[in-house]
Amino acid sequence: MRNPGKESGVTLIETLIAVLIAVVGLFSIGGLIFQGTVTNKNQGTEVTRATIYAQDKIEKLLSLDFNSCTQSASLQPASCNTTNINATGWTQGLLAGGAIGPSIQATCPTSGPSVGYVDFLDSNGIQLPGATAATSCSQIVPSAVSYVRMWQITDVSPTGGPALKQISVAVYSQSAVNSGSGKPIVVLTSLLSNPN
Repeated sequence: MRNPGKESGVTLIETLIAVLIAVVGLFSIGGLIFQGTVTNKNQGTEVTRATIYAQDKIEKLLSLDFNSCTQSASLQPASCNTTNINATGWTQGLLAGGAIGPSIQATCPTSGPSVGYVDFLDSNGIQLPGATAATSCSQIVPSAVSYVRMWQITDVSPTGGPALKQISVAVYSQSAVNSGSGKPIVVLTSLLSNPN
């Protein structure tokens, strides 16, 4: 005969608790996978946009007149200014200078190596402060800045050839996943030679 007190098995309540724990675990893993997918997609979008904005800046700098935009800053025409800021010292053209790091220039600089070598874009990639040229950095509203482009121009010593300039452009995104680390999400480099 069997003793009813010694029977082993799983009751309905135990089964329901086990199913509940499994469902909670599945939803947690599903949420984690969903969050990872969304973050990955958003980061990919940011990198794509930043690459487009860096390429746009390099093309603008490469299109500058090599002879007039390598003169002293005070002698350069307004067409050598690619920052949309017309304050004193912002027309640097193709003069060697600027910095692309080690950290982001989050606000409009009034001194230092970034003056004339940084510009700010809104969330649509439109250069701030807008369609009209700014008279100073103070017109740029920090909350409107979504992307910061910083560039550095270096004179490369030619070995018997024409004068060369190396142009490096770094794009920082204020909303990128790694924006807190202070690293650019894209850095592009190109060379420009004197066509004459």
